Amino acid sequence: MSKWSAVDQEYGDDDAEAVDELVSSKASSSTLDMDDGNDDEDFPSYYPQPKPQRTCLFYGATVLSFIIIYRTEICLGAALAFCVSIAIKDFSSTKGGPRRSKNAFKNAHVFHDYSNINSKYDLTLGSIDHWCLIGDDNNCQCEDPLVPMGKHSSRKWIAQHKENMKVATEAVMKLIDVSNTKEWNDFEGYVPGLDDGWIDGADDDWIYAKGARFGDDYSYLGEDDVFGNDFDPDADYAASYDTGAKTGDETGERKMESTGLDVVFIGDSITEQRQGTAHGEHVDDYVSIKEVFDKTFTKDKGGDFDGIAMGIAGDTAPNVLWRLLNGESPFGLEPKVWWVHVGLNDLSVKGCSEEVTLLGILRVVEEIQNKSPDAKIVINSILPVRRNEEGLLEHIGKNHEDQALRKKELNIMDSSLSPKRMHVDLWPSIVSINEELSKFASKHKGIKFFNADEVFVEEREDAKYLK
Repeated sequence: MSKWSAVDQEYGDDDAEAVDELVSSKASSSTLDMDDGNDDEDFPSYYPQPKPQRTCLFYGATVLSFIIIYRTEICLGAALAFCVSIAIKDFSSTKGGPRRSKNAFKNAHVFHDYSNINSKYDLTLGSIDHWCLIGDDNNCQCEDPLVPMGKHSSRKWIAQHKENMKVATEAVMKLIDVSNTKEWNDFEGYVPGLDDGWIDGADDDWIYAKGARFGDDYSYLGEDDVFGNDFDPDADYAASYDTGAKTGDETGERKMESTGLDVVFIGDSITEQRQGTAHGEHVDDYVSIKEVFDKTFTKDKGGDFDGIAMGIAGDTAPNVLWRLLNGESPFGLEPKVWWVHVGLNDLSVKGCSEEVTLLGILRVVEEIQNKSPDAKIVINSILPVRRNEEGLLEHIGKNHEDQALRKKELNIMDSSLSPKRMHVDLWPSIVSINEELSKFASKHKGIKFFNADEVFVEEREDAKYLK
């Protein structure tokens, strides 16, 4: 039913006609008519109002107003996001270690120049960029490379240290010319061959590394003579016992033979193997190594030289430094050559950075040079470490660092590797440290660098391999 039919029923036909006359057809089609939701075919259509057009200017103004209103919150949020992004970047770069980046050799480079060091007092920690091998300062067990550090909690280590002291002291005794000094032969408790009972005796201070073999037996010096008052053992002893009796041009003084010990090897497990032991315990596999060493460095057994080896497996540079200062470098031990081999455990076990490891080695060298300024010191290069089954060290050619790194990491978690060692590629670090040691030796008279790569590394057509 239409609206007009409803009007006819309500008011009658006449009223409806009158209304029809009042409302013209033009008015009925006017856009002023409102739609009540029940339009039919007799009622005109509704024309919607046009929507406003939103331009770029509108959106720009909206964003600008938002920034103005919430400017404080936006600034704080941006600062927080920046800090978080920096933290994530640093974490991702150190998680795998700098050895896992594209150019591992560049990351392993020591940028501070230590080649002009002339004394242990020139060595400082202020220039260290990072302490740990993986690139930070906290995720390692690295010790202060300039401070001597003993392993007093290890019985095996203490026992081997005592054994090294005995070896060093016996070498000194062999150098003493006692032909005209009866008093040394009469020294109470001394037995040729240096028996263990003597050196472990309660009256001997060698075991505590506080003096020379006869350190406590200076009663002849008088009450006013002490070591702190410019005491010279050789000069004062000669003056006290020079009775004027001479054989040719010689007095009856104690003499240290200048043609004695040729070389002293000091270091870690590689050095201890020459004694046939590891941590002081006999190892069958090292028997042949000891035999070769004895035949070469014991003249009584047909060797061309006289030498001793004092090493302890697992030692770092601070450990070797402690041993030198506490009994393994006694008064009178003056070899022609000191051969130093240490550093690998600093890298692989303690996780020290290249720079910290280098400082530790230089500290040991400076200590020896301070004690024996006339002796030659040979720094043995850190030996290469096998990281995969093929023994690959680095590719030769374009982008060789990245290629070598990827190849070696295929077996980086090999179960045969010691769990105590850092599971990172050590070759770039070893190369960097050896380069710095070579540079240091080239600038110091009496110090030589022995590059063992010529013995252990072979260069093939495409890469360098461990022999």
